[in-house]
Amino acid sequence: KNGSYYNEYKSYLRMPVSFAELLQSAEQLNAETADVNALPRVHRNLGQIAEAGERLWMKTAAMATDDSADVKASILLGSRGFDVPSMVQKMDTLKTTAMETSEISPVTDIQGFLKSEREQALLGAIVESKNNTMRMAAERHSQALQQHWEDEKERVLSALLGSSKTEFHIPVDIQPLSVSSSFWGKESNLSQDELAFAEVISKRNDVVIAGRNFPIIDELTQTVQEFGESKAVLDCWELVEVLVNSTCFDDPSLRFKPNNSAELVKKSVEYLEKGFQQFVQTTICGHLEQAALGGIPGVLELASSYLSVRAQEWSVWGLVYVCLRCGSASAALQALKNDGYEGEIETVLESWTSLSQSSVSRDKIRQLYYGGINTCGDPYKRLVFSILGGCDVERKHGDVLTTVQDYIWLKLVHVINCNNTDFRSQKDKIELADVQQHVIQEYGENHFNSLQSPYLYSLVLLLTGLYESAVEVLYRHEDSRAHSIHLALALHSHGMINVTTSPHQPILSENDDDPSPHQRLNLCRIIIGYTRKFACSNPIHALNYYYLLHGLQNNDGEDVFATCIADLIQETKDYQTLLGTLDAAGRKTKGAIDRYNVNHSLIISTVAEASEKRGCWEEAVILYEIAQNYDKVLEILIEELSKKLMPNDKAHDHIFDIATNVETRIHSNANTQLRKQFLLLLDLYQFHKLYHNDKLQESLDVVERLQIIPLHQDAINHRVQTFKSFSDELRRCIPDLLIMVMTILNKLYKSSSKSVDNLTGAHSKHTQTIRDQAKVVMRYAGMLPYSMPGDTHAQLSILDAPMRY
Repeated sequence: KNGSYYNEYKSYLRMPVSFAELLQSAEQLNAETADVNALPRVHRNLGQIAEAGERLWMKTAAMATDDSADVKASILLGSRGFDVPSMVQKMDTLKTTAMETSEISPVTDIQGFLKSEREQALLGAIVESKNNTMRMAAERHSQALQQHWEDEKERVLSALLGSSKTEFHIPVDIQPLSVSSSFWGKESNLSQDELAFAEVISKRNDVVIAGRNFPIIDELTQTVQEFGESKAVLDCWELVEVLVNSTCFDDPSLRFKPNNSAELVKKSVEYLEKGFQQFVQTTICGHLEQAALGGIPGVLELASSYLSVRAQEWSVWGLVYVCLRCGSASAALQALKNDGYEGEIETVLESWTSLSQSSVSRDKIRQLYYGGINTCGDPYKRLVFSILGGCDVERKHGDVLTTVQDYIWLKLVHVINCNNTDFRSQKDKIELADVQQHVIQEYGENHFNSLQSPYLYSLVLLLTGLYESAVEVLYRHEDSRAHSIHLALALHSHGMINVTTSPHQPILSENDDDPSPHQRLNLCRIIIGYTRKFACSNPIHALNYYYLLHGLQNNDGEDVFATCIADLIQETKDYQTLLGTLDAAGRKTKGAIDRYNVNHSLIISTVAEASEKRGCWEEAVILYEIAQNYDKVLEILIEELSKKLMPNDKAHDHIFDIATNVETRIHSNANTQLRKQFLLLLDLYQFHKLYHNDKLQESLDVVERLQIIPLHQDAINHRVQTFKSFSDELRRCIPDLLIMVMTILNKLYKSSSKSVDNLTGAHSKHTQTIRDQAKVVMRYAGMLPYSMPGDTHAQLSILDAPMRY
């Protein structure tokens, strides 16, 4: 306290001093404290400063959470390129007005009570409107998101082919050969082979629609032969042609019955035997000198020559096997007789030839087989006794059976023997289901190398009666997909494929009504997936494929063909090609769907509703007009026209061009009231156009002609009554129309006020008329039983004010 600074400070307190003296004293004190011998100054680098700032921020973060959140927000926005200072300034300039909380007034305060009730009603309406808007927005967002997800899921599953198997093969995206077609007028996404298939399907539809039968398998097989395809492809088609020949089931499940199943197995065996005989002939033709073909033409001579080429030494049993493999039991019997063999086998071969059975002889053959022949050194003898006796069915005989076809033939022959004989031993019993299980589970796709050789595995599945699985194997590969589709169509046309109808199910799915390991094929899905790549470029070909699904119903009971057409129309938007068009007179020209016997109006209306829900009102108008639903056309146009009649916007010429074109084709069956409102809105558009072109008097004449807004005192009551019959869309236009009419009167009044009578200085008669018209408009606005926007009356009053005096 005895320091000089303290004494000097006390002296300043006792006497009045000026600001300049205080400043001088402060500078002097600062100079005295700047002594170099005083406390040392602290020098820090940038890193130390940042570290100290971080420590201070950590200490104050807990006490200033709101400020820290603002800081973080500023850092985030700044890193994204936002100008934070300018944004803050803009936010500060915004002014929000909040409605004061309504106070509860005593019951005796009538005015306060009514005010409170009014405010509560307004608040309740605002809150309810807000909640409804948020709920509606959330629902629409959820629906759009769900639909987008469903479409994306279907696309992904289609890319993965939707198989229920554990192994997937995602094909390489191979661009097909593009074929330019002048008929379509656009580039086609169909290859030459696919285009040839599509022409067959189109021809088939024409014949079926005409009420005649179409030999689809013959046409498709002939088309494939013209392609010059490989033998593996031709083998599948030849087998299907054999299977469907003279076979047609009204119900696909009938093929599982024992008699029908046995008949199909016999056809597979006949196909294999015929194919082996052709192979024998081809082998002999390639080795004529070694084969030494001669003698009496026949299977026995072919078998002998074949063995001469393939084996250096062979016994009569080898000759018997080759004859049996060629499907000639009589040639095998002749070979045994030529060799002088006598025994039970001759009896079995004779019964085989006559299609009768001898259980006693077969039992003796089995006894001989298990008595020592099963261990003999001649593999052909073992195999012949196994075939004729129907025994040792699990043995593979790999030293003789070297191909897949040979193995399948042996298994199917055992199945036939088992069906025709009453076996006492279960170990020699085999059924078709057992063979199918061996093919699918014991061997499977990897054994047959289905990735590299899909046709071979598909052929095996076709031979064993697994037609649905055979189609699915080929469908996985881009190169074989066209063949898989048309093989499925050929089989389906004869009732030989079990199908599902829902496009959302896997391509193969199990059903409790079907015997294992059979599965059902989703024919809808593979056809839709196949046509997806050319639906936009060749919609008529896609439509032809969809017609093959005619008669099938999905889970909702809807016709699959009709739903596919609706989806195709929405995707391509090629209304002229698919649906036809309307000429100036309103007559409809035929489209692609007119050739089919379907409910055209229902399909078009379905597409139109979907377009309307998406907000594509122009498409909806076109579709509803093609469907001749003129009431719906007028409803949409009235709604859209009422939105475009705004006083501060120029005319939306596009919608009015559409409306004008429709107006020339409106049918007399359209609703009279809707038609009047539609025509009235078109006239309002003409007024709207004149108004924005500053043709004031002409636009006012249009208003007087329309008789919506009164311009004379005696017309007010009538116009008010007429207003009550207006629709909501038309009523929404009235407030803006009043402002526009009052604006016209205001401008005309100002223009007329400049011309005054030189003698009297009074306003002209025209000016007085304008003032009277403005009064009529104001009175009409006040009498309307309609809650107009809050600023409408204010704007009308401002425009009317110069014309009052």
